[in-house]
Amino acid sequence: MRVGIAVIKLVLRTNKVLADGTHPIMLRVSFHGMKERASGYSCSVKSWDKKAECIKRGYPNFVMVNAELRKIKEEAIRKRDSLIALGVEYTPSMILFKEEVKSSLSFNLKDLIEEYIHSKGIAHRTSEKYHTLFNSISKFIGGKDILITDIDESFCRRYATHLEHCNISNGVIRSYLSLIGALCHFAIDNGVSMKYPFEKFKYHRSYVESKNELYIHSRSIDVLFDLFFDEMIVRDGDMWHYRDGSIDKLMDIHSSLYALYLYLLGFYLKGLSPYDISILKRSTIKVIQIKDTWCYAIDGSRSKTGQKFKIRVPQHCIKSQVLINTMMMFGYGEYFLPTLNGCVGDKKHRVLNVYYRLSDKLIDWFRKANEKIAEINVSNEHVNDIPFIDLNCRYYSYRHSYIMSEIQKPNVNLLKLATETGKSITSLHEYLTILNDLDLI
Repeated sequence: MRVGIAVIKLVLRTNKVLADGTHPIMLRVSFHGMKERASGYSCSVKSWDKKAECIKRGYPNFVMVNAELRKIKEEAIRKRDSLIALGVEYTPSMILFKEEVKSSLSFNLKDLIEEYIHSKGIAHRTSEKYHTLFNSISKFIGGKDILITDIDESFCRRYATHLEHCNISNGVIRSYLSLIGALCHFAIDNGVSMKYPFEKFKYHRSYVESKNELYIHSRSIDVLFDLFFDEMIVRDGDMWHYRDGSIDKLMDIHSSLYALYLYLLGFYLKGLSPYDISILKRSTIKVIQIKDTWCYAIDGSRSKTGQKFKIRVPQHCIKSQVLINTMMMFGYGEYFLPTLNGCVGDKKHRVLNVYYRLSDKLIDWFRKANEKIAEINVSNEHVNDIPFIDLNCRYYSYRHSYIMSEIQKPNVNLLKLATETGKSITSLHEYLTILNDLDLI
């Protein structure tokens, strides 16, 4: 049911337990979302009258506490009614918190984002999402900034349609619109006179995130490897050599070849994240002997979770020779990859920008792979078709692709795979559910 006016209630937050075993009593405002503020009082579940929104008779000091609770609620109701009378576009925060309406807030989106990040104490990883959003919107409107007051329902619908045409996934579109909503709430809370753009535009219904992670089948990954090797090397049986100019292309972080290389390297290094791969240093890549096999050994910690990882891949197979040994021989600087060479600023920002800029080139490779897959499927009439690559896949799909390829192998050790990829056993069971739904296991 659509709410035309803020609903103000006193509720018992039963999912939070205080040190004395009671639960906090919260003042809740529901209006295009929900926000709560602690009342400073608490009680047990059996002492709370949910319907009357008060503490039951017999509880210590129940008369005094109920009087204070009524006072808190009535003050919020008066605040709401005064905002309505003034014709102000209000939010739950404006009712709950005693803040003076500010008029010095920047109207430009770029400056507003910085004020929002500073005001809310947004973590670095999340702040990068807002910067990426700004770059996306700026690109949409021709490389310019935009006033927050110009971001209305019509603009958001046109922007979402633009993202669809760019083959951006529903999950990413939903995330971008959610960030816009947060910025608009912040602007309104701080006295900017504008209408919230998502009162009628229910984007969370239009852009439902897929429950299945996008991935590329292992046989389709093999086609991508073939395309990469055709560009990089000339093969003659077991012998091979580099094509003229291929090394220079690979060392160019803007090249199409580097775009495909990053995807295949991420898959080969067992789904290690783009940032964790980018910060690998040449000195951390060792060669060790495991029984009779010489292997590349790459040890480190995941930047997101702090979990340790140990990656072991055979040194002398062609994939290791071209993907790893090539960079070890011809690369320069302290980092294994050229992505961060010369970077003096924020490393994560550089990595995000490089992968973002290369995304279109990666999709071009997926299209080329699909053309080759079509040829193979036609020529092999009696063989199971190789699955086509979903063009909604982006770089992070290599992580899911690796897990899906490993989990289908006979006698897979789920605990080892979970440790290897930084996943939990529970999340790996979700992959098994997907495979079962697809009749692949």
